[in-house]
This record gives sequence, C-alpha cells and structure tokens, in this order.
Amino acid sequence: MLPDTNIHHILYVDDEEMLLNVTQLYFEREGSCSIDTAGSAEEGFRKLEACQYDAIISDFEMPEMNGIEFLSLLRSTGDDTPFIIFTGKGREDVVIDAINAGADFYIRKGGQPKAQFAELLNTINKAIENRRAKYEIMLKNQEIETANHELTKKTDEMRLNLNELIESRNQLQESVQRARSLLDSSVSTIVLLDRNGIVLDANDGYPARFGKTREDILGTFVWSLFPEKISEMQKKRLEHVFATGKAIKTELLWQGVWDYSCHPVLDTNGDVQSVTVYATDITKRKQMENDIRASETLYRTVVEDQTEFVCRFLPDGTHIFTNDAYCRYFGKTRQELKRVKFKPDIPKEDLKEITRMFQSLTPDNPVATIEHRIVMPGGTIRWQQWSDRAIFDEHGVVTEYQSVGRDITEMKHADEAILEANNKLNLLSSITRHDILNQLTVLMMLEEFLKEDITEEQPSTYVDAIIDVTNKIEEQIQFTHDYQDLGQNKPGWQNLRGVADGAFTPPLSKDVRTFIDVEGISVYADLMFEKVFINLYDNAIRHGKSVTQIHVSFRNDGSTGIIMVEDNGIGVPTDMKDKIFDRRVGSNTGLGLFLVSEILKITGITIRETGVPGEGCRFEIIIPEGNWRYETRVAPDPPTSHS
Repeated sequence: MLPDTNIHHILYVDDEEMLLNVTQLYFEREGSCSIDTAGSAEEGFRKLEACQYDAIISDFEMPEMNGIEFLSLLRSTGDDTPFIIFTGKGREDVVIDAINAGADFYIRKGGQPKAQFAELLNTINKAIENRRAKYEIMLKNQEIETANHELTKKTDEMRLNLNELIESRNQLQESVQRARSLLDSSVSTIVLLDRNGIVLDANDGYPARFGKTREDILGTFVWSLFPEKISEMQKKRLEHVFATGKAIKTELLWQGVWDYSCHPVLDTNGDVQSVTVYATDITKRKQMENDIRASETLYRTVVEDQTEFVCRFLPDGTHIFTNDAYCRYFGKTRQELKRVKFKPDIPKEDLKEITRMFQSLTPDNPVATIEHRIVMPGGTIRWQQWSDRAIFDEHGVVTEYQSVGRDITEMKHADEAILEANNKLNLLSSITRHDILNQLTVLMMLEEFLKEDITEEQPSTYVDAIIDVTNKIEEQIQFTHDYQDLGQNKPGWQNLRGVADGAFTPPLSKDVRTFIDVEGISVYADLMFEKVFINLYDNAIRHGKSVTQIHVSFRNDGSTGIIMVEDNGIGVPTDMKDKIFDRRVGSNTGLGLFLVSEILKITGITIRETGVPGEGCRFEIIIPEGNWRYETRVAPDPPTSHS
C-alpha cells in the first residue's frame, strides 16, 4: 500500500559518490524528500530489503549490474515501486529498453543543475502520484467487483424470497376458497363459534396450536385457550360480527403474527347464526417481507452512492435498472430509460469489439472489462471503461447483463499527450541536431570552396548552392515552428470551405486555378487544419510541374467523409505512394506532407494518395464517423474558384 505522507522516502543508486552526495544535499534542502543512497545495484537491493521506498532513482551505466538489469530483476520479484532512470546515456535503444523493463520515467543528465534537480523532483512526484492513482483505481475496481458480487447475491436472494412470498399468498387464497368446509385441510386454523364463543367445530390445525385435538375443544369456551387480554379483544370482534353481519379481517400479535378474520355464517333468514374464524400464521412471510425491504434498501444505498455508472439490461438491450450517475451522464431521466432499448452512439469499430466481448462471456468467465469511445450528443468523442457481468439461468443462457462504468477521457488524453509530446521532442531534436547541422556543414564547405576557387564562372555556382542550402535551412526552421505548435490548442469544428479557400493565396502561383466544390461541411480537426491545404497546394505547384488547376471536393462514403484534393500534374510514381508522407522522402525536405499527416492524425483523420501516375495527384483525406457533419444552411454554397 502506498504511504499517505508529504515527505517521500527515495532510494538513489549511482556509482558516482559525489553525485550521490550533492543530490542528497539538494533534496534535504528542499525538504520534500528523504534520500537514501547506494553505490551499486547490489547495495540497492540490500537497502530495499531493510526499508520500503516511495520511488527509486538509478543510473544506467554501473559496474557489475547496470540500471536496466537492476530494474528488470526488481520487477521480477513483484516490486512495482516507481523507478526513474537518471543517466547521461541518451541513445534511443536505452530509452526503449528502460521503458520495456518497466521504468516509469527516463531523465537524461546534463544541463543547468538546479533545473535538472527541479525536473528530477517533479518527475519523482509525478511517478509517485501515478502509482498512487493506479493503486487507488485498483482498490476501487476491487470494491466495485465486491459490490457487484453482493448485489448479484442479494438479487438472487430477493428473487427467491419473492417466489416464496408469491407461493404463500397463493396457498392462502386457495385456503380461503376451501374454508367453508371445516373438514377440508387448510394452511389456516379454522374454528366455528356461536354467539357466546363456544366451539361448534374446528379443523385439526386450530386445536393443534394449543397442543390439543379437535375433540378436546368441541363444546368448550374458546376464550379459555387465550390470555385474558387477547380473549377480551376477540370477544369484542365476535360481538361486532354478530351485531353487524360484516366480516372482520386484521392481524393478531400473539405467539407470532397471525392473519386473523371473522366471517358471519347466515341462516335461511339472513341472520347471523355463527361465525367462522380463520387464523393463519404469517410470521415467516412478514419476516421475508422485512428482509426484502432491507435488501432493497441496501441495494439502493450501494448503487446510488456510486459515482460510477450502473445499469442492468436484457440481452436485447432493454434497460431494467439505471442509477442516477448513469442517467446524468447521458442526459436522461430514469423514467425515460425504464424498459427502453437505449443504445448510446458508439463508433462502428468499437461496437465490433464490444459485441465480441459480450459474446465471450460464459458461466465460467462471466465478467470482462473493456474500454471504448462514445459519441456524445454534441459530436464530442469521449472514452469510457466498463466492467460487464453476464447473469445466466440454470441452463447457461444469459438472462441479463449488469455493467459498471466510468468516464476515462481525461486519463486517455493525458496518456496520449505524454506520448505525443515525447515524439515531438524527439523529432524536433533530430531536425535541430541532424538535419540543420548537415545543411550548415554544406554551407560552410561551400564558403571554403568560394574562398579557394575564385574564378569568373565558379562563384555564381557556389552562390546558387548557398542560396539553395539557406532556403532548406529556413524551411526546416519553419517546420519546427509549425510542428511545435501542433496540438497546442484543443481541436474544434471548422468549416471546410472556409479552410480550403483561406489556404489559397495568389503568391502560390499565378498560373494555377483552384476549384473549391464543397457544400456546408464541418470537420473536427486540429486548429492547424488550414496548413494541410496550404501544404497540399504547395506540393502540387512544386512537384506537379505541369499543374494548371487544383480541385477540392467532398463525398459521403457511408458514415465516413472523404475530402479529395486533385491536380492535373505529373502525379506520383506507384512505388512512391506509400512513402511520400515519411519525413525524409521527397525531392525537397519531405517535411510538408509529413506535417500534413501529423496534423490530421491528432483527431484520427488519415490521408492517402490515389492518383494515376502521369495524369495527376489525388489526395484523399479520410474522416472517421463523428468527426464530420453537415452544417444547417438555407441553400448549398456554389462552387468557388481562384486564379
């Protein structure tokens, strides 16, 4: 269990003693962490045997056992303490090995010390919080599973109690129908009394209540069988029936709970001749009713207090129960969902996985967990996690399902944001260190050639090359600026025509005409969506050679929307169609089409080239269901063109 304290106890393993000392000094001054140090992995294991830590920091390169080997061995023992690789090694394979071995974070040593230690402290806190959050989620899931088990058990008990109650009620109704004959067997005790309370007749059950036979009580006063207080009460009821000719029905509390009734027996003149008293022991039934009410109260308390969504539904989707959290999430009332086949809007690909999951449930494996997307009424995509349980009858046939779910959109977005940020940092670092450095090397070499080989012809050749290299550097720097901005703002709905129109500016080419032929379509995309069209127009003009027109259109392919950007240039060779979106492919730097695919990928949009070589390019931008919609307009916009 994770400790609940503000002072984190950290183990730092490194073979560099001075670095251990200065790190320990820094964190002690900060006051938020207590640091233990170890000079090797072996010493680290000895420390771990003697003490429990909130997190572990380890160098990579250490004698005898490196940091990743230390981590792998630690994880193999079942220890899941947050683990941070803190090393000067920056190779990609080291990072991958660290993550595969179970490292929570990887930090490269170097840079300004205070900033380095501040980053390390922040990473420690983040790793501990992440592990605590995972632990709390695990505990919550265990609580939910326990609650589900108890709910199912209580439901089965309630169903059994209800069946018994119905059976008892049926027996009582049948006994009333047979009660006119004292000799008939009955679940009730029956006695026939005259005006004075003398027993005229009884069934076997009545005297048996008092340990007597029917013959023992015939001709005796019935009041002798009861305490005085009960006898006085019963006398008044008997007198009332004789006086009014009306039956009395009540409950009698004496040695249990009795369903008690007095019915007049009329003679041929319509006068009350005698009274038949029926007394049925309903103590068990009352207890069952109380138990059922208590079970229902417990069920409501457990389910309604949950922040998770809880529902029960039949195999055909008919909902038979929903808690308040479920109703609030989908904007429905409980009455609107009762006995209704309610199905949220789920993307087709996710719906296939959900169907496959439900089909996999069996009596031996009745529970499964799944994560999937859902399209909210406004078109927003959110993520949910559900724990689904199938309830089977005695023949192994599913009778209903019980599901407990929660919204995990923010957690999904956080995971995606971390991954995307790491990818962007790696790419920007590569361009800065490698691509631009290569161009600068070429530039410096050309300058040296220019100094050494000054003739009338050569300088102009070198100058042209220098200008070309300079332009490439400028384009690479502009790409890093655009790529850095990618995903910084939340995606939104954008008018397709406005974006396609705005992307075309006259300086692109005075000899190229564009035809924008799209109706009122909105696309849910990154706010850099316009740069997609800017780069596609630029790509057509740069590489199409003979391009004189560009055509933008849209078609609805079932639930999928497809934007087509076509030109009449030379097209793309067949062997290059799957490569042109890679960063280093192309006759220029290859960054434009790569940026296009990265912008689209943020909201799940893809792009492909399907043109015919020699006849022109045709880029198809494929928009998944839920990420495009028709706008409400009085009349469709006419096609527009630019020249």
